[in-house]
Amino acid sequence: MPAKSSLSLALIVALLAGCSPPPQASSLGEKGVAGPQVLVVCPTQTMAPDCAFSGGSGIQAAVDVASDGDIVQIRAGTYSPKAVRDVPYKIHTIRGFVVVDGKQISLVGEPGAVLDGSMGPRTTGLVLHRSSVEVSGLKFTGFKFEVEEDEIYEGHGIFAIDSRVRLRDVTIEKYQKMALTGRGSTDLDVEDVRILDGHVAIWLDEYAHLRLRNSLIRGNDSAGIAAYTNSTAHVSNCVFDGNLDDALYGEQEATIHATNSIFLNNKPYVARATGNSKIWIGYSGLFGNENGLLAKDAAVARQGANVIEGDLMLDAAYRVSEDSPLFSKGDPAFGIPGLR
Repeated sequence: MPAKSSLSLALIVALLAGCSPPPQASSLGEKGVAGPQVLVVCPTQTMAPDCAFSGGSGIQAAVDVASDGDIVQIRAGTYSPKAVRDVPYKIHTIRGFVVVDGKQISLVGEPGAVLDGSMGPRTTGLVLHRSSVEVSGLKFTGFKFEVEEDEIYEGHGIFAIDSRVRLRDVTIEKYQKMALTGRGSTDLDVEDVRILDGHVAIWLDEYAHLRLRNSLIRGNDSAGIAAYTNSTAHVSNCVFDGNLDDALYGEQEATIHATNSIFLNNKPYVARATGNSKIWIGYSGLFGNENGLLAKDAAVARQGANVIEGDLMLDAAYRVSEDSPLFSKGDPAFGIPGLR
């Protein structure tokens, strides 16, 4: 009899355990809940019942409570800075609207989610410090500086220091300093990004590395990519259009490798290499640029195989038509040049 009672009790416990509901993800990112949490941010508190965070300060508040693996989901609407947070780097202070420091998280914007720096304190849109972050679906616009040349860095779009960053479907526009910056040992994996109508589009320094694919760099009043020290960039299937201080610029020991890309209307050079830097362009199209490639000092600027100069016969979205001289001249590893 005691054995039968023990067996019956075990069966009851097992049945009750099987009927218990599974743990639910919390919008507040509570500790101890299995799996990643989704932290929802809305422009205003009244938008939806699942918005645990709201307004211009809501994104930072969600980042602060996020644990590794969590997702900060940013609903459609405009978010402007109400306060800033400073991150020291060497002799500089990087002043950020949103700061991620020492975390592994994702920032996911729904269609229409905009971080707008044109109102509120002067700041940089997003500062990433010693973090691993995926950013997707967001637009950064209007970030400005207080003083053009000082050690407080404002007016940038995304500024990454010693971080691993993955960008997908991001727009950075109308910024006064640099749209995307990689410093220290930052690794930037960037695809389907639009950088428009600002100053320097991409700035790399120290040991930063960039992989840039299927992206548009257009209408900036300085360089498309400016690489310094020992930084490196690998570019494929991108368009550089109408940048006014070189599409590609290298200095010191930096290296830039560009393939399957299109360079239009850039000034004064498509590519300018100085110091000991190296720039290589192959399997690409050049049209309407003021000058081609220039190497100074001990630098190398080399034009590789299948570079086509002349009318490239592109459509309004920079895509190559079947009649284009580029159509069968692409890099075998990447297919047809230009945007996909």
